[in-house]
Amino acid sequence: AVVSTQSTGTKSCTKLVELNLAWCKISTKTFSRLFPKRCESMRKLNVSGGRETVTSDVIRSMTMNLPFLDTIDISDCFKLDREVLTALKDNCPCLMELSCSRVYPLGTEDMLIWTGEMPHLLFINAYPSFVTDRFTQFEQCLNRLYPRIRLNASEKSDIARPCTALRIPKGTSQLWEVILRP
Repeated sequence: AVVSTQSTGTKSCTKLVELNLAWCKISTKTFSRLFPKRCESMRKLNVSGGRETVTSDVIRSMTMNLPFLDTIDISDCFKLDREVLTALKDNCPCLMELSCSRVYPLGTEDMLIWTGEMPHLLFINAYPSFVTDRFTQFEQCLNRLYPRIRLNASEKSDIARPCTALRIPKGTSQLWEVILRP
């Protein structure tokens, strides 16, 4: 379904459960106006790829009216900062899964503190992103402090992640280091 956000946002979509706006070239102003009223049916939101337009303020304004959001993907949103974690904690008490690959401003300390404040969180997908040099240390701390939370648990997920460059025979393709044949 195509959602027009010119004047009404998503207020006519009262039973909307999932919205995928990944890699859409939507302005910051439009993102901020997407949920002008409470949408209790929304469970999954994907705004990955909002490189220059998705900010922490945008996430705050979007999630203020999504009280039952349980999954969000903010990967590749370069304008986010640690305030996005505060917005998610304040507005999404039911959050169970966060995908945040390549959101470099998020530090390991911020993530560990935030994780402890999210009682329902079960999955974090962050293919070495926020601090690649300390990713292993983060993973060890996460496993020790919050064993219920699985880091990068999905072998094949719908979030973008980098592949290593391998020589692939002609006529085949590669998906997450798995060679596929037509």
